[in-house]
Amino acid sequence: MASSQLFPRLFTVDEANDLLPALRPLMKRIFDHLDFLRNKSEAVIRKERLSPNSPVLMERLQENNAIARLIQEVKGLVEEINSYGCVCKGAEQGLVDFPCVLGGEIVFLCWRYGEESIGHWHRIEDGFAGRRPLLDADEDGGSGNVSYH
Repeated sequence: MASSQLFPRLFTVDEANDLLPALRPLMKRIFDHLDFLRNKSEAVIRKERLSPNSPVLMERLQENNAIARLIQEVKGLVEEINSYGCVCKGAEQGLVDFPCVLGGEIVFLCWRYGEESIGHWHRIEDGFAGRRPLLDADEDGGSGNVSYH
């Protein structure tokens, strides 16, 4: 089980939802940058006839000023998202996790860009594949006493 000391902040569902208006435009910019990066990278690969399997591919791509700048901007946007205390887990998928206490265990509230609000959670070790709806009755034995700190 993870310790709360590993995370600078623990969220309630309401606190995580309150952050979404700040996170949406950051994630939108990441998506826009990644789209441009894909297109620009493909153009450079074609122009320079680079092999997608080349061990120096990333080095060569970053020699292009536009690509290098966008990579740094994406990294900066991810850092900005993380600065709120949440964890940008998959920029390309638009995944953001919010550390939370559920039944005495630290878990992640899970949000994906495009979702209206926080509606899922998962254990840290399960990742996105282990996503469950917030009101998963299996977690509280059906008693209705689940508490999301």
